Parts: sequence; C-alpha cells; structure tokens
Amino acid sequence: MLKIFFIAIAFALMLINPSISIAAKSPVNVKEVFLGSETMDGDALQYAKGKAEIRLQRVEVAEGGIVALHSHPISLLGNVERGTIVVKRQGIEDLTYKAGDTLIVGPKTPKHSMGNAKTDNAIVWFAAMGAKDIPILIPADG
Repeated sequence: MLKIFFIAIAFALMLINPSISIAAKSPVNVKEVFLGSETMDGDALQYAKGKAEIRLQRVEVAEGGIVALHSHPISLLGNVERGTIVVKRQGIEDLTYKAGDTLIVGPKTPKHSMGNAKTDNAIVWFAAMGAKDIPILIPADG
C-alpha cells in the first residue's frame, strides 16, 4: 500500500513539473514550447462559459490564399508549422508569423484576415478551449 502511495506522489509531481523524472534516462523528453497568458494584442485570456470543449484545427493556406475578415468569440492558440502568414488587423499594424512561431488570438482581437505571405502552402495549427456550440470563427459579413 505504501509503495502505491509513493508511486502516486511521484506521478503527481511529474504532472506538476514534467521535467521531474523517476528514471535517470527516459525515452520521453518534455519541452515547454510556448507559455502565454495574453493575446497578440495584450488582452488577458478568458474562458468561455458553458460545457467545455477543446478543438484542434489544421489550417492549410495555399499560395496567395487568405482567410477572409473575421473574429473569434474564444481564444485560440496558433502555431505555424510551415510557411509564413500575415495577420491583417483592422486599424492596427500587420503581424507576420513564420514557421515555429506561436500566437494567441482572442475575443478582443480586432477583426482580421490571415494570409499566406510566401509561395507554397502555409500550415497553421489552432487549438481552442471553448464551449459547446460556440464557433471558433465568425465571418465579418455574418
């Protein structure tokens, strides 16, 4: 019983701090890639009310492609896997993100478009923790 207790404590510590390892050599390497508490516009992150729902989307934008003007009712965490994208926000300077860059977009981010700034396809992964029946994207015309 005591052995199970110590195993549970060790597991809990690894969840709190993934860099703690029981084994001297582990085949698992956890590296924190990004940590953020604000959107690209400096707004604090907010959580949607309702039944929680997590989504992951892979967005591929062809050469010259643009995601039309839109907004987000929930916060999104984005990571550019390939290519270069430009986020054009209404009334604010454009932001450019390249492969390896991470960004957070939120409900207070001005309406914006996102386009592929280079040749070849750009790939961006977006993760969202929102609520059931709340869309990730709201087109500016709707």
